[in-house]
Amino acid sequence: MKLDGITDAMCPNECSAEGCVISGKPYCAHPRKGGLHHQQLQSDHAALSRLQEARETLSRA
Repeated sequence: MKLDGITDAMCPNECSAEGCVISGKPYCAHPRKGGLHHQQLQSDHAALSRLQEARETLSRA
């Protein structure tokens, strides 16, 4: 996954208004900003995996 540039305050470099690399949708799912929407938490295993990787990356920073 492309998490380069992620910090507690900043999204990954590849995120844009068109899409978030964590959610894969046009909303921010940064773990410190808002996270995944309820529907994705229930059924989108790929997004959950990306969110977990983002959390782990932030915890190591």
